[in-house]
Formats: sequence, structure tokens, C-alpha cells
Amino acid sequence: MEVQLIPLDHIVEDPDQPRKGYDEENLHGLAESIRRYGVLNPITVRPLPDGETYQIVTGERRWRAAQIASLTLIPCIVKSLDPAQATTEQLIENLQREDLAPIDKARALKQLKERERLTNRELAQMLGLSERTIGIWLGLLELPEEVGEQVVSASGRPPAGTITESHARSLLELDDPELQTRVAEKIREEELTSGETAALVRTLREDPDRAEEILDQPTEQVLAAVAELRGPALEVRKLRRYIEGLDVASLHPS
Repeated sequence: MEVQLIPLDHIVEDPDQPRKGYDEENLHGLAESIRRYGVLNPITVRPLPDGETYQIVTGERRWRAAQIASLTLIPCIVKSLDPAQATTEQLIENLQREDLAPIDKARALKQLKERERLTNRELAQMLGLSERTIGIWLGLLELPEEVGEQVVSASGRPPAGTITESHARSLLELDDPELQTRVAEKIREEELTSGETAALVRTLREDPDRAEEILDQPTEQVLAAVAELRGPALEVRKLRRYIEGLDVASLHPS
């Protein structure tokens, strides 16, 4: 595919780009690399109706860094795409980037789903993802906005106290936004693992009338008390299953 050199000031960003934030330190690091070696990978743009301006499809980070590096031209691959096709290409590229915030993925998926009137299954097939993954990401939009914004990808071993997608799956099992927010606070403050969060959410669902009391206590104490209470009951259930599995007739030969 032909690569063209296009003036930076003839290119504009896409306001619907899934990626919303850029790390300034990393951006300046990329700019320094561009000063030394140039832009090694062309960005992708699409022509706008005025015939002079191009809109970025993929590569906005490189375009921004090229501006910092004081370049006047940038190598581009020009594609004639409609907005839906451009969104699809952006989403596919960004889904391959581990540093894109899950909430940004979720917003882009929702936009694409609504624009193309797709089911979750159709969206999954289009993007080469599982339907379950699509459901999890879209589910982030059902969380309180301030909680959804804090969810990070689990890749790269995020620090303790971070709300990951695994934590978010447990939060989505709670119907009350206030409870979701309270549990999210405990994840951060008590540095709960995803397993501890799942156990806490299960306890809240099993005993909703005591939710306030449960959340006012340290999660470690709550889970220890629950484990102690469940111990005898678990042994009784195991014994019952064992007895039910026996061939009773064989125990009483005629």
C-alpha cells in the first residue's frame, strides 16, 4: 500500500477515537525517538470531504509525538473509509494495545454496536473476540462512572489496591450502585484480591439485610467469620452427598 508524506497541519484527530488519554512522559519519549529515527510506522488517515484535510484513523499518538518533535510531514497510508469503518479499524488496533483503558474499550464497543445495530455475538465475530469478553467490557458501562473509570487491565500485574477487570466482574453481580461504590472503595483501601472481592460480594448477596454491617467491618474479619460458619454446614453437605451416593440396598442383604 502506497505511503504518502502529508503535512501535519493538514491532519486532524478523530473526536470519536476510542483512546482518550495519553501519558505525557511516554509521548515525549516517543517524540525523542522520532527526532532520532523518524516515524518508522506510517499512520492511517482518511480524506475528509473538503479535499484538503485528513482525519486520523490509527496512529494519533505518533502524530502528537511528531508535532512535539517539530516535524512538518508525516508518512501516511490514506484509506477511503466511512466513519463506521474507521471506528472498526481504530477499535481493532486499540484492542491489541494493553495500555488502553478497559472503559475506553467499553465505550468504543458500545458506539460500534449501536452504530451497526449488532448483537454481542455479531460484535464478537467481527472483532475476533469471545462473546463473554464483549459482555464483560460492555458491563463496565453499567458500573457507577467513577468506578468504571478506575478499572485497569489485569495485564502487567497491576499494583495491589487496583480495580481490575476481575474485580469489576464481581462488582457487576451487585445491583445497587451504592454497594458497588462501597465495595470498590474497600478494594482500594484494603487491597483486596479478586478472590476476596468475589467472596465479599457473595456474602453481601446472601445476606443483603446486613450489608451495612458487613461493609463497616474489615473484609478479612468478615470472610474469616463466614468461613467458620460455613465449615460445619459444608461437612454436613459432604456427608449427605456421600450417603446419597451409597447403594443402600447393598448394606442390607436379604
